[in-house]
Formats: sequence, structure tokens, C-alpha cells
Amino acid sequence: MALAWAHVSFTEELLCPICLELFVDPVILSCGHNFCRQCVQEYWQRQATGLCCPECREETGQEGPLRPNQVVQEMSEEARLLAGLYCQLHGLRYKLFCDTDLQLICVSCRDSPEHQQHEASPVQEAAQFYKKNAESLRQHIKEQFAQMHGFLCEQEAALTRDLVEHERSVLTLIRENLQKVQEGLSSLGARLAKLISQQAQGDDIEFLKELSKQRPDDIQLPTEAATDLPLGIFKGPLQYKVWKEMKDFISPAPEALTLDPESAHQRLLVSEDLTHVRLTDSNQQPQGPERFGPCVNILAAQGFRSGRHYWEVEVGTKTAWDLGVARESVRRKGRITLSPVDGYWTLWLRDGDQYKALDWPAVPLAPATKPRKVGVYLDFEGGQVSFYNADDMSHLYTFRDTFSERLFPYFSPYLTSCPGNAEGLRLCTLKL
Repeated sequence: MALAWAHVSFTEELLCPICLELFVDPVILSCGHNFCRQCVQEYWQRQATGLCCPECREETGQEGPLRPNQVVQEMSEEARLLAGLYCQLHGLRYKLFCDTDLQLICVSCRDSPEHQQHEASPVQEAAQFYKKNAESLRQHIKEQFAQMHGFLCEQEAALTRDLVEHERSVLTLIRENLQKVQEGLSSLGARLAKLISQQAQGDDIEFLKELSKQRPDDIQLPTEAATDLPLGIFKGPLQYKVWKEMKDFISPAPEALTLDPESAHQRLLVSEDLTHVRLTDSNQQPQGPERFGPCVNILAAQGFRSGRHYWEVEVGTKTAWDLGVARESVRRKGRITLSPVDGYWTLWLRDGDQYKALDWPAVPLAPATKPRKVGVYLDFEGGQVSFYNADDMSHLYTFRDTFSERLFPYFSPYLTSCPGNAEGLRLCTLKL
């Protein structure tokens, strides 16, 4: 605590009395007071009287250049590094947060070409905004896992109930059979005692004749039934079984998309099951007003104007492709610019390893591994389009925007003239 107090006190001694910020290019007047060079010069320009110290009002008689205070300059720079609250480029306190670059900036940074076109907000407002967003995401994660935990607990409870019922049924059958055996033995014992008594009163031949007439048909025999617990139910591939049953629980479930041949460029060949598309050397489709051209693009037959959706596309070893979503009203003829401004939220690959998110401006990407499948997630109301390496579900990029019209999944196998790009794109039909 004492160290922190000492640091604050030390920093306060290095604040310019005019701007109340750490000294920038400090100068010392004849009276011994220090000021930022620009601050004291602007102060004097506003004064109608002669040059005097802004703090003690002593006339300085300053006629030549202001004398820099190198010691205070070095101490101020050190204080900035210690505090971490000042811009190292301009020496001003960080008072703004750049929403585009997600970094603290000063007012001079905001006016610089680097940030001039970016949205910026006061640090406190930005902190509250991101804190609120983080709390919302934390709650979302908690709810999602709570649903999965609830589903698994229900599955465990149901299977446990089934096991208890099987156990109760088997134990009941064993008890019933044991009772039948005991009753049968008691009945046989009584009859045997009666025969022995009769044998003692007559001759052996009559006894044997009477014994041969006895038929214990009224004695109940044990019920024949399997008494083993069904291991195939309770000791099978339980995790896989439950995982497959989660397909009706998962939201959003993977979409089973199909391609829309009416939107396809004329040279695109679409498979009969409408899940595969590749570029050919000749026209495969008749002319049509809804077709893309000259860009070799195609849309899905399914469009979305609400809800959350997820689908996957197999890109294999292709060296160039485009994937994403597009507004229903996008331009389909002539030169097309892929950007959110023009109604496209897309990723592309070029030259085998050049990945870009075609945001405004475009953002280069560097996936840890080359995706063979790409997953696309759309949250219409949430204004989110996210891309994933579907092989390991690692995140590639997320667009944030506001959607007002129907969106369609968008695809382009790109040109076959690119080396290694002859294969097409395939929509994945995911079966959990």
C-alpha cells in the first residue's frame, strides 16, 4: 500500500499544472516552475499582459527560446511506462477505446490516419460495454452446458430406472420359483409320509401298486425364463448410443442443405442430389435471370430470415474457394464485390494458403491447420456469421452485422485454372 501511495505521489509531481497530464516536452521557467512547452506557449498567447508564470505569476522576462528540462522529461517518460495509462506515441492519457482495433487510444491517436475512420468510445463506457457482453456470453455458455447436463442426467436416470425394473422383475421371478419349489417339496414330503404309513400296514406288493398310481401333476414347476440382466442394453456402447440420441436435442442441428441450380453460373455442374458443384469447360445450365455471371457462384435452395443455423461444406484439398452467406437481393450479374457493404459475408482461399475474411476492410487469416471442411454458423437475430474449421471446430472468423432480409448460403468453387483446384465443393449431410 505504501509503495502504491508513493507511486501516485511521485506521478502527481510530474503533472503539468495547466493540462494536468504528465509532462510532454517540459520546459522550466526562471521561477523554477515546469510546464509542457505547448501548454505554456498557448497560455501566453491568450494573455494580454506580459509573460508571467501561470502558477506563481512571476514575470519571466522570457524573450529567447524556452529552456527544456531534460530531467523532468526523463522522469515523465518513466512514469508513463510505470503507469501504463499513457500513449507511448503521443504521451497523452488513454481516454478512448478503438472498437475496430480493440485497443486503448488517446485523442491524438483518434485523429491520426490509422484510427480516423474507426469508431471509438470513452474507456469507461467501453469497459462497461465489454463487461456486459462478457457476462452475457458467460450466461449463454452456462445455459448451453446446463441443457447438455440436463439431457445427460435424464438419459442416466431413464437407463437406471430400466435397470431397476429389470432387476425387480428378475428377483420377483426367482422368489416365485423358489416358493413353488418349496411348496412342491412340502407336498411330496406329505405324500411320501402317507405312503410309508400305508406300507407299514400292508404288504409290499400292494404298496408298490399304490405308489405307481401317484402322479404329482398338481405340483407347480418353476417358470422357465431368462434370469440374466440384458448386458446388451446396460453394458453396450452407452456413450455412442446417447450421443446419437442427442441429434434431436442439439440446437441448431446441422442443416441438410441443397444447391439451387437456378442460381448457378452456366458452367457450374450440379449433381443430381444437389449437394455437389464443380466448374466445367462448357455451359451446363441454360440462361436465366437469376444466374450468377460472369462470377462462378451458386446459392443454396434454402434461405433464412430468422433463427440460428449451422452447415458444413467439404472443400477437400482445393486451392481456391469462396463460402459464406449472401442477401437475397445481391447483385448477380457483372463484377461482384464480396463484402458486407454489398450483402456478402464470406471467407475465401486463394493460392492454396491465402485465407481472408472479406470484411470491410478484408482481414488475412492464418488457420493452425488447413480445413478440409468449413462450418458456417448464422444467428439471424444475433447478427452473427461465424466460420470454423469443421475438422476440429476451431474458430476462423466472425462477422457482426444487422440483417433485415433473407440470407442464403453462398458458394463458389472458383476457377479450375488455379493449380490443384479441379475438384468441386460438396455440402455435408451430417448424421449424428
